[in-house]
Amino acid sequence: MTALDLAWRRRPVVLMYHGFTEHPRRDDPENLFVTLTDFERQLDHLHEHGWQPLDLDGFLARANGRSRSKSFLVTIDDGLESVAELAVPALRARSVPAVVFVPAGLVGGTADWLPQPPGERLLDAEQLRAIAQQGVEIGAHAFEHVDMRGLDSPQLDRQSAQACEVLRDITGSSIRAFAYPFGAHDSRAREAVARAGCRVAFSVFEDDGRFAVSRVDVNATDTMTSFRLKLLPGYRAWWRALGRVSVVRRLVRRSVARRPPADNGLDRETA
Repeated sequence: MTALDLAWRRRPVVLMYHGFTEHPRRDDPENLFVTLTDFERQLDHLHEHGWQPLDLDGFLARANGRSRSKSFLVTIDDGLESVAELAVPALRARSVPAVVFVPAGLVGGTADWLPQPPGERLLDAEQLRAIAQQGVEIGAHAFEHVDMRGLDSPQLDRQSAQACEVLRDITGSSIRAFAYPFGAHDSRAREAVARAGCRVAFSVFEDDGRFAVSRVDVNATDTMTSFRLKLLPGYRAWWRALGRVSVVRRLVRRSVARRPPADNGLDRETA
């Protein structure tokens, strides 16, 4: 076995997206909206370089072990309307599954936790059913997109079990996956999600077992160079280490990003 073979004996890469857009947006200070062109290029790059797309079942089967093959799971947080309008057609054209995480109590409303862009619409119940019928798995993103750390038991039940019940009623399918808003979780939040019947939950950068699986944030500043970098084994640990030397991190970010934003998804948890 070559050194390269050993390097790729790894768990699947979990990619985290938020919104999508046909043209770069100037009203997106968090750099959440990836252009459709960039998204398609990223998916095509993965296909051309031998990456295997996984659905949630495939991810769960591989998550506890390592494999020689390169594999990835697409996750999309917040359930913005652009998911159905732009992302799902691109995914379907390439036979790539995805998991979309939705704040259950805000279905059909707006992403009010985002000061900008204001009034961004969320998928409604009919749209959720439509993308579920197209092979997209629906997961929970709490009930109202709130930080779950430090909540009491009734609040945790609302953000986990009740959220899953609402989405199950909408889609007709059990809710098996959860993503913490802002990537924020503590031990009681993880326990609540487990009690709600989810099989896995996702954070952003910090791993803590099956109910806090870290992901790779893909945002509007990414070039193909930075995207390829994010696919490397150990990227998340490497970026956390750079975080201890902020000057180095800024230099690395400027060398691979499309533009040097004041604050992007690499530095904070924006899920």
